[in-house]
Amino acid sequence: MKSLRDLFRIGPGPSSSHTIGPHLAAASFRRLTASMNPDRFRVIFFGSLAFTGDGHGSSKAVINAFSPLPCEVIMDKETIAPHPLAMTFEAYRGDVLLKRACYRSLGGGAVHSDEDPSINEKEVYPFSSFEEIKTYLKKENLANLKDFCLKFEDDGIDDYFLSCVKAMFSCVEKGLRQTGMIPANSNPRLQWKRVAGEIFSSASSLAHEDGRNALLMTSYAYAVAEGNACGENIVTAPTCGASGVLPAILYFEHKQRKVPLSKIRDALYVGGVFGNLVKQNSSIAGSVGGCQAEIGTASSMAAASVSYLQGLSLYQIEYAAECAMEHFLGLSCDPVDGYVIIPCIERNGMGVCRAYNSYLYARSIAPIRSNQVHFDDVVSAMKLTGDSLSEDYKETALGGLAKVLADKRC
Repeated sequence: MKSLRDLFRIGPGPSSSHTIGPHLAAASFRRLTASMNPDRFRVIFFGSLAFTGDGHGSSKAVINAFSPLPCEVIMDKETIAPHPLAMTFEAYRGDVLLKRACYRSLGGGAVHSDEDPSINEKEVYPFSSFEEIKTYLKKENLANLKDFCLKFEDDGIDDYFLSCVKAMFSCVEKGLRQTGMIPANSNPRLQWKRVAGEIFSSASSLAHEDGRNALLMTSYAYAVAEGNACGENIVTAPTCGASGVLPAILYFEHKQRKVPLSKIRDALYVGGVFGNLVKQNSSIAGSVGGCQAEIGTASSMAAASVSYLQGLSLYQIEYAAECAMEHFLGLSCDPVDGYVIIPCIERNGMGVCRAYNSYLYARSIAPIRSNQVHFDDVVSAMKLTGDSLSEDYKETALGGLAKVLADKRC
């Protein structure tokens, strides 16, 4: 598995696979060709990048990376590429092609290239399943998943995670204050105003604790998701499109339950291990596995994190992570007109509620009976499900809500 630093990235929305990934690829290609003195670049997007790149801001991401040199962007919706997030970069001087390289955006900002291996993430964990991790924990007599992670991560990871928590909470607090419209095209269905602050106010006025807590967490998730849709800086957890789920539950624990920042930081190790396993064995990209790969993974990470914060056992933590993912299996990725607005923002709110309910199941049901579905099992099922989904439901804006609402835009 890769470093947890590569799972939690701080960068601009609205899509880590379509914005952060292409930007990093462009920056790497620019370094790769610097000695050749190119005077212009060309980028060709394929698959999901071509179909939803306009709404996701992919063109802007690469143009900014090559600025002030000009960059032509082509959305190739006809060519069948070997990966749904494939892109080709070309460097020119005049009419002479100096260099061509192909890249694949893997989700969460990760990028891979055979021609430019400098961008490829490095393996740091010699494990590929939660069962292997549990065996190692027992063998080494390690108390928790943070102690496990510190065996393999660099010395600065604690400080980095604290900066991630502070960035997450800043996104929540900023989002609760912001008003106005979220940028979109002319589709009347996408004229969405920021409502996180209003949801927070409604939640605060509720007398019933359960309803109040659910709406508070929802308001926190909306705050981040709306900011992400506006292209603001967020923390991938594990992606931009699902970036509201984990911060929402962590902010709730910090504000409502007074959990200190240091322990909130440690929860990132716990949630991160489960996100990393999905990234390793399936995918965290909606264009590869559907939205189960994004919101499902984020909900698993959040469920595991809050279970840790509430002092549950490792078995119960795994139960919560598995439960959250299991009940998002088959969730399609169908952003209307390619914008990370509908159903993405509301889905972040539902994701945090599912995470919290999964924690409740782990707390109350796990001690009653042994769970027959392990986390590794549900990740395998997620991959099988994602592989069988039609491309229309993998972030192409061709199926599901994207098709229905596009057809009814008038």
